[in-house]
This record gives sequence, C-alpha cells and structure tokens, in this order.
Amino acid sequence: MTKHQVDIAGIPVGYYVDGQGPELVLVHGGTGHPETSFASLLEEFTPHRTTIVPGYSGSTLTPLPDGEVDVDLLADQVLGVVRAAANGPVDMFGISTGAVVAAAVASKDAELIRRLVVLGGFVHYRHPWQRLLLRTWRRLADLDADAFAEYTLLHVLSDAFLDSMSASERLRLRAGLAPSEGMVALIDFVGQVDISGRVGDIKSPTLVVGMRHDQLVPVRYAKQFHAAIPGSEYVEIDSGHAAAIEKPAELLKHIKEFLAQ
Repeated sequence: MTKHQVDIAGIPVGYYVDGQGPELVLVHGGTGHPETSFASLLEEFTPHRTTIVPGYSGSTLTPLPDGEVDVDLLADQVLGVVRAAANGPVDMFGISTGAVVAAAVASKDAELIRRLVVLGGFVHYRHPWQRLLLRTWRRLADLDADAFAEYTLLHVLSDAFLDSMSASERLRLRAGLAPSEGMVALIDFVGQVDISGRVGDIKSPTLVVGMRHDQLVPVRYAKQFHAAIPGSEYVEIDSGHAAAIEKPAELLKHIKEFLAQ
C-alpha cells in the first residue's frame, strides 16, 4: 500500500491507497492500527477496488490534536482524505469506533457516500454496562499494560474463538493491544461520543452488521444502531466483535453483496 498525507485543520492526516477499480474507504477501529484492523479483507478488496484507508487522530498514522478528540474532528479527517484521494462518490466500511466515525461522515455529506457498511457500531456508549466496561478498561490502561491488553483481547474475540487459538497466536494479537497514547485517547472519545442526533440524517443505503457473541458492543446495541439509521438493513454474524478475524469469508460475502446492489 502507498502511504499519503493531507493536512486537515493543521493536522497531517495519513492514509494508504492500494488497488484499482471503484473506490472503497475503510475506516479502522479504536485500536489505532489502520494497517491491521481489516485483517485479511484488504487483499480481497484491492484486486477489484481502489482501497483508501485513512488513519484518523489516535491512529499510528495521525497525531492527536492539542485539545479533545471529538466526532467532528475524526469525521472531518476522513472526509478530507476522501476528498483528496477519491474521484467521486465512494463506498465506505467502518469497524467499531470507525463505524461511528463512518456514520458521522455519511450524515455530513450524503452525496459523497454511495453505500455504507458499519460493523460493531453504536449510537453512544453511555448505558450502565457500557460505562462500567469503559471505566475498567480505562483504569487498566493506567495501572497495568499487560492486563489492559488481555482485557481487550477478552472483549474483541468470542470465547470459542479465543479458546481455539494457539498460545503464540494469542500472544501475537495481545502484543498489538498495548495501551498507546492514541488508543487511550480513543477510549476517552468512545466515552463521550453520541451520534444519536446525526444518524437520522444518513441518506446513503446502509448495512449494519451485528455480531452474536460481541462482548464489546453486544448485539442489542448494534440493533439499536440499525433502528436509528433510516432504511438501513441488518445482518448478524456468529462471531465476536472482531468478525474480520473470526469470520472473514462470511463478512466479506455480506459486504460484497451489499455494495454490488
């Protein structure tokens, strides 16, 4: 993938471009790794799609702002990348926190987003269960980096999939989940973001993907997300939060079928 950069409101926003064909924008989740968030899906898209992968603030590609990270900042960064890198309307796929950002992008510029797929997204993260999870997660970032990484792994993968992995596979995934400054900032962002007043403005055809064993965004929150987006479609995958790792073929099938409509 070729790395590029564009200045958005004084912040150098990094992004990757690869492949050829109709343009598809992939918006990564809160782990801050645009290079790895989509697992094996990238190599499936690039033979037939010009694939654009922005890295918003908090990621490994783009620095944090001087002030607070908010949804307008992140959405404007993704919009800026699309306007710099794409030739016209694009399809967009957002994962987790990236699903929230992608939904905000679609609410801001309906003409730019042809079709939207959001996986593991949420309208807000302020229900009592969500707040308790987030407080514990955030506290572990300050107290114990290893415990933070293990706690994250427990919530992004289903119990069955985690049990099926070898020790070396678990260790490899855990190594990428250390609490960086950017990741912690994005956890704080999740705690305050609320797009309930925006999702009603989404005009792009939208597919919401929920995961049956999601322990980070339980499926009922995905269904709330679906209910809030006018005219959206909903599918459910039998996996944990990281469906791109657990069920890549099934996820890819749903994405391709929806984008081909």
